[in-house]
Amino acid sequence: MALAFPGFNLKEELCPAKLKEMTALLKKEPLDAYTVSGPVYSRTDARRAGDELRRRDVDCILALITTFVPDYFIVELLSGCDKPVFLWAVEREMDCISLVCGPLITATLYNLGKHYSLSGADIADKDTLLKLGFFARASMACSLLSRARIGYMGGRPDIMFSMEVDEYRLKRSLGVSIVTIPIEKLYGTAENISDTDAEKSWEETRSRAGKIDVLPKDGIDSSKFLLAARRIVTRYGLDAISINCFPHLKSKICLAVARLNDSLIASGCEGDLHSTILMYLLTKITGRPAFNGDFLRLDKNKSSILFSHCGAGAFGLAPSPAEVGLRSSIETCDGLAVCYPTKMEGKVTLLNMMAGPGGLRISSMLGNAQKTDLSYEGTPLMVGFGHDVQKLLQRVSECGAGHHWNGTEGDLVEVFSLICKFLKIKFNDLTI
Repeated sequence: MALAFPGFNLKEELCPAKLKEMTALLKKEPLDAYTVSGPVYSRTDARRAGDELRRRDVDCILALITTFVPDYFIVELLSGCDKPVFLWAVEREMDCISLVCGPLITATLYNLGKHYSLSGADIADKDTLLKLGFFARASMACSLLSRARIGYMGGRPDIMFSMEVDEYRLKRSLGVSIVTIPIEKLYGTAENISDTDAEKSWEETRSRAGKIDVLPKDGIDSSKFLLAARRIVTRYGLDAISINCFPHLKSKICLAVARLNDSLIASGCEGDLHSTILMYLLTKITGRPAFNGDFLRLDKNKSSILFSHCGAGAFGLAPSPAEVGLRSSIETCDGLAVCYPTKMEGKVTLLNMMAGPGGLRISSMLGNAQKTDLSYEGTPLMVGFGHDVQKLLQRVSECGAGHHWNGTEGDLVEVFSLICKFLKIKFNDLTI
């Protein structure tokens, strides 16, 4: 939406053309943009635009400021649609003085406790477009969290005190609805899966993998748990699910976790609900399954860290289907583990979420993907950081970050910094 203040010789007649120019530009961006029915020239127009945007259920608002406008325009706008607002003061003609009202507006938004960002640049400025993209993704993530239903099956493992969960805090801070499900539901549902259905599912899984070294019974059992997990996701209307595999399920559930993530139903293991929520956000933001791994080994000479997990990664993170291996777990010597060297290129964002006395906290690290092999079975990912990784590990421990790190290709640090700002969550950027 575009705003102008008529009657003061500010070239408000240029507003419609600037709106048209911005609309055409946004069509080329990976954003789903909606334009209100007309420019905003008054407080009444602003309220009308806000009502219109509310009905469209937008995630955030781009306010294209083409002349000086009163701060009341934005206040009225947000009265109709209380969403994060990105203020873009168009810097082109000097006598439009659009930038002048920027701090006027943000001072008011600050006092009202609103979420906002201010930029002053001409239309098509690449840096501002990039900033807008970060802002939009963060706003979308917060909207998704407010509607998300996350299954929490089996609680946390009794050997992992740091993964204690406070459902009230998650509802207050993130807006998510936690659906607590007894682990017995999974066992009972799996028992009702027929051998015929399990065999069909196992055959489909085998067709998507390369090397297979699994006892037929373990393949069938794992397939029953996969089908059971899918039924539970459907039955409870879940957007993501956390499954406690310790100590009884272990490698019996790895296939289910892997294939749910391939279906873009974020699934975390070891009962780490916070990790599952991060995987959900990463999946929604990128449209790809997220990586889940632990600190496994430091390489000081290469300034890199090997992250991995025991074998529940999405098949889609492998270099190719031929490199997906299905074998018995190295931890239990039975069941089914998914093994491959995780394939990522370029920048890699790694995130961890924990809860503590001060509330929720998210920590991030930004590195570069490096060639990874299967020197450790599971789904290893090697990430280079270009500096002393021992110091990085020290920073991880000092900020209270935990052991599960969720990752994806690309630099999403600014996006998650904004998410934490919007939700009033502590954010630790550990990249040195």
